[in-house]
Amino acid sequence: MRRQKSHGRHVRIPQSLQPEYTQQRNSCMRSMRTVIIVLLAAISVASAQQGLTLQRCVELAKAFSLKSQASDAAIRASVLAREELQKSALPQFKVNSEVSYAPNSGTFGYDPAITDGGQVGGRVSVEQSLYDGGVRRLKSEQLSVEHSSLTKEKELDERDLKFAVEQLFIEGLQAQRSIALQQESAHQLQEYLDLVDRLSKGGAASYTDVLKTRLQLQSAERSIQKAHESLATAKYGLAELMGGTIDTNFVLEGTLGALLPGDKYGPDQAAYANNLDIALAELNVNKSTFETELARSERMPIISAIADAGLLTSFDNLRVAPSDRLGVYGYMVGVTLEVPLFTWGATDLRVQQHELATRALTLQLEGVKRSVAAEYRKTQLQLSNASQRLQSIRTSLKAAEENFALTKAKYAAGGVLSLEVLSAQQMLTDLRIDELDALTDTESLSAKLEQITSR
Repeated sequence: MRRQKSHGRHVRIPQSLQPEYTQQRNSCMRSMRTVIIVLLAAISVASAQQGLTLQRCVELAKAFSLKSQASDAAIRASVLAREELQKSALPQFKVNSEVSYAPNSGTFGYDPAITDGGQVGGRVSVEQSLYDGGVRRLKSEQLSVEHSSLTKEKELDERDLKFAVEQLFIEGLQAQRSIALQQESAHQLQEYLDLVDRLSKGGAASYTDVLKTRLQLQSAERSIQKAHESLATAKYGLAELMGGTIDTNFVLEGTLGALLPGDKYGPDQAAYANNLDIALAELNVNKSTFETELARSERMPIISAIADAGLLTSFDNLRVAPSDRLGVYGYMVGVTLEVPLFTWGATDLRVQQHELATRALTLQLEGVKRSVAAEYRKTQLQLSNASQRLQSIRTSLKAAEENFALTKAKYAAGGVLSLEVLSAQQMLTDLRIDELDALTDTESLSAKLEQITSR
């Protein structure tokens, strides 16, 4: 037999162990490849994600808002309508042409003294309004109010869009923080589970303590999954508002409690007196008032100056010899007066309709004022209560942290039951979640106050 030589670090694997060794080696290599792929994917995702602040989210939402673009078009149309009205005050030029033929004989045809056998004409005419009962002025002021109303509507849409973005952003930050808290809770439970497991194997704890701890750990893991779902939902909503692709490939940058100021609004009425909802309702009342005045102006006379110049003649004049033919070129000036005499009460009915519409809008305005005042006071009260609740929770939170640490130490020394440790840990987690909820309520209510007091 030939002797097998061993060189350096080479170790000969016995023939009986080679299949098992090969299988383990392939399994290790597959595991290493899986780990490398996961790491590369994580690095790729992390590098692809971008951080978005609240201000950036609001800017993107306004830039891609379809309602904002539609409002811009409506505002531009109102500007063009007012320019059109201004142009109508200038002299209006027209070109008129006409041809008519009226044959006649001794027994058939119209009276030749009236028809002149027909007419041929081509003239340039101009008409200038001298008095229209104030209709143009009223329409101009009405269009100004319409332009202001459309501008307020755009501001109102942008305000509501900003509030919607803020709410979703706050919900996203709440979910992100909730994930961190639940992960921290799961980490605490995992550490405690390791301790209980060791004590159980050594006979110092019962197996039921291990089962109870595992159940609470599984509950914390389900809470983490739920928080991830809430975060994805908030991100989907933000992506839709920002006009981008519907994905969640971004990170929310911000801290609850530092997004919006919550103490800058006092209890005085001036804070919401110029609320956008109230301003828009007042403009609607003004628009309706102009409609009433326009209906009343239908009773006023209309005076216009007219003039034309060009060619106008009759067929009878064209039939005579050129030397005997009368002139065909000339001009004409005049003044027209139009006075409505009897409309069967239609004008009065239109006036009454617009007066009733104005009355209804005035009542709506009062309702909006009451609603805004009540919403402002209610939101202020809720914000004050949320701030007090937050302070109380933070005071209790310090005691809960100390209680959990002491209870856990006593359990390791055999001084308390496992159930007391789990109860202390759950109390600590609940208080942290309560603190997060209070912070979220404070931010949401601050955003609501800012929406109410937007001017």
